[in-house]
Amino acid sequence: MATKEPRRHHRRRHTKPKRASTTELIPPGPTSVHHIPDHLLELVLLRVGSSLALLRAAFTCKRWRRIITADTAFLATFRALHAPHVPGHYHIVDPSHDDLPPNGNNQAFVPDSSTPDVIDRRHFALDFLPDLDWELGDSRGGLLLLYRRPHDAWYRTQPELRFTDIIVCDPLTRRYQGILCWNEMYHALCLGLFLLDGAALDETGSCCISMSNFRVVSVVYETPTPGVWVFTSGSDGGWQESAASSGGVPIPEFHLISFVGRACSSLYWRMEGQGVVLALDETTLDFTLVTFPYTVVGWPGESSTFRVIGGHEVDATELRVVRIVNNGDLTVFAKLQSNTEWVTEKLVRLPEATCGLPGYEETYFQRPAKIVAATTRYILLKPREDENWIVSVNLVTLEVERAHERNNYAGAAYAYELPWPPALQACRADSGQRRRRINMLLT
Repeated sequence: MATKEPRRHHRRRHTKPKRASTTELIPPGPTSVHHIPDHLLELVLLRVGSSLALLRAAFTCKRWRRIITADTAFLATFRALHAPHVPGHYHIVDPSHDDLPPNGNNQAFVPDSSTPDVIDRRHFALDFLPDLDWELGDSRGGLLLLYRRPHDAWYRTQPELRFTDIIVCDPLTRRYQGILCWNEMYHALCLGLFLLDGAALDETGSCCISMSNFRVVSVVYETPTPGVWVFTSGSDGGWQESAASSGGVPIPEFHLISFVGRACSSLYWRMEGQGVVLALDETTLDFTLVTFPYTVVGWPGESSTFRVIGGHEVDATELRVVRIVNNGDLTVFAKLQSNTEWVTEKLVRLPEATCGLPGYEETYFQRPAKIVAATTRYILLKPREDENWIVSVNLVTLEVERAHERNNYAGAAYAYELPWPPALQACRADSGQRRRRINMLLT
């Protein structure tokens, strides 16, 4: 008889449910910059270092270009946060000290110290202008203002500014526009020619300047009140005389008035023998008298040791004064918006800072040094004992240089601002001569 095998009780194995992997529960997150939402990418682009960096960003891809150029509010916000990019300065050549450049004109473009090998100075050449002997008068928003003195030899030897022809040009597009002058201008004593933004607003609602939208201001010496003649571009433009007030203070003789700088939307003249500075508001075209403390303005008769400048880039709205104090102390005074008092912001003792430079003599700076040119980035100056020995002081690092190229020129310096937002509008169109020139500049 067969025996029954014992019944086996199979235990049911209870297996734990399979745990889902992390990749199955959590959707994949952003892995590149392309996954950043538009509103966050806009905040990132608003914080790029300069308008030049923004141009490079606009050329990166269509999406970045759309964010930068599609909304006018973006450009308005960026413009309020950043100063225009300055790739270099145009320096005036003083014929009594310097050799004229190969182009025969009296200006030379010097790239900024931080990018001397990146900037191709051919893009800033003025060899496209008709004729030669143009003299640089001002620079603003990517445009240059030049004038030509009378051909009479006597006029060219006089210190007064007299001119017969005016021209406004755009180096990037190599375009220019000649301006006819009134007959009265030939005999008038001019205190300066200046470029201003045009009367028309751009699509962001801000003042702008371009070859089709600019103004030229000629400040004329008249007694008892200086005159202001304004040229407006466009088919309905032309010259007109503007009524201006000098505040009722007598204007001294012409040779006692010196232009000392441009800052915070105003133009400034030092009047020797008076403790006040004449200022012209670029918006209202009205004259006012600005009183500085004696510690800031110094002795009323020393215009060559006094300059008015703005702040550097992020604080460009702050007013600053550069003055040579105690013969050899380069002092920068600042009047911050949050403070009504003037404070000493920076100080460079020139005898100590220059004693190791090539060509230095111990007899230098026994008398007040002369300021050759003043910008928001550097000051060019020379000792009265040797007016061919020019040094520059970097206002950011306070380093003193002797070998820099800009020290070869004994005339004024004008910052060249890379034009925008018109350059960005060219980027939007993705065509045109300006875009091609800017693209060459960036590469």
